[in-house]
Amino acid sequence: MVLDLLTLVAIPTAVGASEAVHQQRVLDEEAESEERQAPFYLDVFCDAKSSKRDEVHGAIVVLREGKLWLWPKDPKTGLPKKDPDGGPPPHPFTGLYLPFPTEDLPHRPIPAPPILGLVSTIPPTENTSSPSTSKSRPRKPKLNWIYADKKSHELRYGPRAEARHHIIGPWDWTEDDEQGLTLCDEECIVAVEEESGGYGWSVYWDRDDDRLKGVGMEKEKRVLRCSLERRLVEEGRRAIEVE
Repeated sequence: MVLDLLTLVAIPTAVGASEAVHQQRVLDEEAESEERQAPFYLDVFCDAKSSKRDEVHGAIVVLREGKLWLWPKDPKTGLPKKDPDGGPPPHPFTGLYLPFPTEDLPHRPIPAPPILGLVSTIPPTENTSSPSTSKSRPRKPKLNWIYADKKSHELRYGPRAEARHHIIGPWDWTEDDEQGLTLCDEECIVAVEEESGGYGWSVYWDRDDDRLKGVGMEKEKRVLRCSLERRLVEEGRRAIEVE
């Protein structure tokens, strides 16, 4: 009888392990598909009834200072405009989908269903990878994980050891057009005006779809609902390599 009980107890574990392995295989196949591996930029669509709408609609997502920001887009190049203060344009989000390593997630049982994550190249000044031994060989761009801060809900980027403590996915795209960026199956994204002037909008995850009332943001700063839409990187500009 003891043996029978142990066998019965082991059945759900075995089934769970088998299902987790199957889901990991499916997710790996999806992530390795040509569509998932194609790098893309993120453009902003905003139809909010606000005098500030034009500062958000049509912008492009960029990476700087550990966060995702909105930046005016050059209509000719489709990339960020030059810095109005004379500096170079900020680094555009240039990312793709990848499964986040389940073994690196705290308090998550193994085996467990995989989570589809999102990565992006980061500004060259933040790329601390060792220089290539060959002068003619270009340095591989460094990738960071995109995540939503579990307290503030702002979208940030960082190494795996940092991202694993926050909301790292699942990221995906809208089923109807495979264009809109989703987090946890929703397009709940908002732009928050951190600084006035048109260059100070950052990106947040509006988990409760309440314009961040739950975290007290709406009382302090202007919040506009928006969506982030994928725009594939042109073939000649694709330089992402995953190490």
